[in-house]
Amino acid sequence: MSRRRHTFLPGPTTVAVTLSATLALTGVGLAAVAAPTAGAQSAQGVDTSTALGFTTSPRPTAPPPADTSRPQILRVQPIEGRKVLADVWSPSMNKAVPTFLLLPANPGPAPLLLLLNGVGGGEDHVGWAYHTDYEQFFADKQVLVASPEGGRFSLYTDWQRPDPVLGVNRWHTFLDDELPAALAGGYDLNGTRGVIGVSMSGGPALTLAATSRHHYAAAASLSGFPEVSTPFGRAAMTAMVARGGGNVLNAWGPPGDPAWVHNDPSHNVERLRGTALYLASAPGNPGPNDQPEIGSATFSIGAGTEFASDLGTRHMANALRAGGVPFTYDRYDNGAHTFALFNRELRDSWRVVGPALGA
Repeated sequence: MSRRRHTFLPGPTTVAVTLSATLALTGVGLAAVAAPTAGAQSAQGVDTSTALGFTTSPRPTAPPPADTSRPQILRVQPIEGRKVLADVWSPSMNKAVPTFLLLPANPGPAPLLLLLNGVGGGEDHVGWAYHTDYEQFFADKQVLVASPEGGRFSLYTDWQRPDPVLGVNRWHTFLDDELPAALAGGYDLNGTRGVIGVSMSGGPALTLAATSRHHYAAAASLSGFPEVSTPFGRAAMTAMVARGGGNVLNAWGPPGDPAWVHNDPSHNVERLRGTALYLASAPGNPGPNDQPEIGSATFSIGAGTEFASDLGTRHMANALRAGGVPFTYDRYDNGAHTFALFNRELRDSWRVVGPALGA
């Protein structure tokens, strides 16, 4: 898979997209497919839950703690090697969140990297732990990698009110405060943190870095949707939440509510200055690594979804460029919305994220 690498410094904005194209793509790529399918996955690892939905049983977790007012690790189960599964208590959501951890390569203090899953939150068994060899990639790296399994269709944000279908969502609070606090109680962290999001979580990864009261040394959006408050962005966010049966108005209110702009990283670029930033996307045309077949999920879903991601990512790149905020953008010559692409993006992001974390 070829790519074009760009490290952008202050310069003019050059790319614009038409509203008609973005809205049409949103309907095709994110919403207009048949009813949910149990355990929807493809052989190629396309994030099919983006368009097909999923049916799954919640992962069993440890019982609630005696003191439910503070974040804490309830239980740690070994998986293999340095990979473990920790049940982390979230006071804000009043539940335990299963979280895959990859422990640091060596003893001693390490930075924390939040590695977020896509639209199914990993609950659909689509994610880093299921479709990539990320364990091997991080095997020699001095970093604690945390990937929560939860937050399906939530946009990884703090919702204004509970949703009848998706329940209570306080994911910004969990990722920014509760999870790091709980992990610091059980692991040797050095206070440096970074975040990488993919697909649905790409934009929220940048928002987390932009709006947090903590400093993020690095933030990356891999085939994400960092355009939020424009007509195209609102359509994309609405479609993603609706695919899971939720109502985006319960998250950020109606169009015009300040929450839409607050959660739009393209409107908060100045607050990203000083964070090492990485963006990646592809035009949507399936490439050799995607193993496309006519009629497959890769061809019919992944292509359109990645095209929409590419539009939103270029919008974010333009906003950063216009604001004079340095960033690195890998825009590939080909690639659909598959974990073959995401895995490549993760590796390419490390030349930006790794040095910023000191890992």
